[in-house]
Amino acid sequence: MATYLIESVTETESDGYYFGRFKSMDPICMLGPMDAPVCLIHRMEIERAKSEGRFAEVYDLVEFLDRGEQLFGVRSKPAAIAALVRELGYEELTVPHHYPSGYYAALCEMGVKVKIEHGTLFPQREIKTPEEIEGLREGARISEAGFSRVREILKQSEIGEDDVLMFEGKVLTCEQLRREIRTATSAVGGGSNNPIAASGLQAADCHCIGFGPVKAHEMIVVDIFPRDDDSYYYGDLSRTYVKGEPTAKQRDIYETVYESFQAALAEFGPGKKMADVDRAAREVLDRRGYPTRQREDGKWEGCYCGIGHGLGLDIHEPPSLGDKEGILQVGHVITVEPGLYIPEVGGCRIEDTVLVTEDGYEFINTPDYEWIIE
Repeated sequence: MATYLIESVTETESDGYYFGRFKSMDPICMLGPMDAPVCLIHRMEIERAKSEGRFAEVYDLVEFLDRGEQLFGVRSKPAAIAALVRELGYEELTVPHHYPSGYYAALCEMGVKVKIEHGTLFPQREIKTPEEIEGLREGARISEAGFSRVREILKQSEIGEDDVLMFEGKVLTCEQLRREIRTATSAVGGGSNNPIAASGLQAADCHCIGFGPVKAHEMIVVDIFPRDDDSYYYGDLSRTYVKGEPTAKQRDIYETVYESFQAALAEFGPGKKMADVDRAAREVLDRRGYPTRQREDGKWEGCYCGIGHGLGLDIHEPPSLGDKEGILQVGHVITVEPGLYIPEVGGCRIEDTVLVTEDGYEFINTPDYEWIIE
């Protein structure tokens, strides 16, 4: 059984939070086996770590700074860690690839045997527990609050000069939409949220967050991925809207993406290949005349992004539907998000989050595909 060593601001670093289930805004040291981690932390946080974390024991950092100085002649956090390792009798520690290099070097000099894990530190994170799934459902609910506000604003907006949308007497901008999304999601427990609300041609850049006025009769790509403040698990959903009357080309693009989305879902189920999900989605796009390609002007068009990815304590985490060897398993939570991005037209993406179940799959969110806003 591996013995881990993690230095983490767990509010922003997912492996650290997964290991200790303790929320910290400052770097803390956690070490030990997965089933009995311990924490080395400043005494001002000891009681909170005991009551909120899942630690078998919590140690006073100041005390071990003193011990480290006595043992190694230097008062430093690596010396404190080395002193605690000596007391606990750990023979080897596994650290993530992003572990501080200065700490790593100092620990090695002090005789601590440290192994770097260059791959995934906790591969078991791919399979979600019932508690984690509830956190993901909450993330999706928070995301849906943002979409409710977007639809409300678009429905209330009026079409002004040059097709610019007017909301409450002022020009509606992508920046305002993003602010409204953050306000709506924050009100129901969402944090760490930098949504996408991109209108018109800029949506052909699939991760453009959106700038400037929102116009009628153009596709508006909205991608909302808040983190639930309580569980730290994310929601991730995308929708495409048109305020007014879509063109025939826009309808064809939306219908193609929706068909691709349904084809991907049809391949979901335990034991099925992730690559088959990816293939099914892309075959629809190709068949309907939207192949992914790099044009002579150097720009990409089609679906030049992934079809889906794992979701959890990170917004993008394993598995990926692009994994040629990957097999879907019960407990995987994965986004399904085919899209089309055409520089002369704009972008379109539909994204839901699904849980792989014994019988196939179920949605984490509540699907809603209304896209034309009158």
